[in-house]
Amino acid sequence: MQRTQVTILSLWLFLASTLQAENGLNPLNWFGNEDEGVFALDIANAAEEAEAASKLTNGKAKLEAGSIWSADRTFKKIIKTYPTAKATAEAHFLRGKILMSKGRWVKAFNQFQEIAVKHPDYKHFDQVISAQFDCATALMEGARGRILWVIPGFKQYGEAVKEFELIVRNAPYSDYAPLALMNIALVSELKENPEEAIDALDRLINYYPQSMLAPDAYYNMAETYANLVKGDEYDQGSTRQAISYYEDFLILFPQSNYLGEVEGNLDAMEDLLARSRLNLGDFYYNYRSNNTAALVFYNETITIAPESDAAEEARQRITNIESGINPISGASILRTLLRAE
Repeated sequence: MQRTQVTILSLWLFLASTLQAENGLNPLNWFGNEDEGVFALDIANAAEEAEAASKLTNGKAKLEAGSIWSADRTFKKIIKTYPTAKATAEAHFLRGKILMSKGRWVKAFNQFQEIAVKHPDYKHFDQVISAQFDCATALMEGARGRILWVIPGFKQYGEAVKEFELIVRNAPYSDYAPLALMNIALVSELKENPEEAIDALDRLINYYPQSMLAPDAYYNMAETYANLVKGDEYDQGSTRQAISYYEDFLILFPQSNYLGEVEGNLDAMEDLLARSRLNLGDFYYNYRSNNTAALVFYNETITIAPESDAAEEARQRITNIESGINPISGASILRTLLRAE
């Protein structure tokens, strides 16, 4: 029995040493192909670079002569044959411009995106981002694709948002990044997608606080939350958010032309929030006979919007409680309404 164990152990060590010799010292390589995971970089050589540059010059000459179709074919051939050559980046760019001139915004954007992904060192990279922004803006403004190259398709707001997001990713430190985020918010409003708009505006506010669009971002954020408010009988989370952004706007941008409008909107939101507190106070006062809880909410109403109609009503309720006036019960209210009829 012992001899059998020794024999098995010896055999195992022999196999291990053999595999180790063939595959190196890493045991993880013992059962794998030694060629796996090894990739050769596909970089254009000098001859290919020269050929691509020559064809690019030829394509540009055709473009200047007005032979757009022939130039486009040349650029496509460069892209296909020399994908890593330096001249290929400009071939993508010029082809993208041709597609833009034909109103093929999505395909044009994709040509520019190839540069962003595969040729980030392209010397005119800022022009690439500018062209991408123009493509996305065209979609935002309602440009449509074509079905069978003839029939107008649907508006492509979703594609516009996707393209603006790529612009932010491609050039996060450019002037186009905050512009793209603002446009995402605007398109999201058209799509009736407030969550997407809030996300874009939040990134604009936090990542680009010095942008010229920061005041608009705060204002739009407050308006977006305000539009989510259903009334004083519902949850007031959106109301509080709107108030917060209106207050931030007044503190950060005291010289803004929107100042009067923001102050009016803030008063309206505060009045609505105060009235929701008043409703809770009335509930405890009229239907639960809990004056302690009612006083808490009436005082909160006054604190939130001391000059509002809701605050005036809360003061009257507090006076009634302090004077010992009993509330009208739900049944009494019903009887009073029936008598009035």
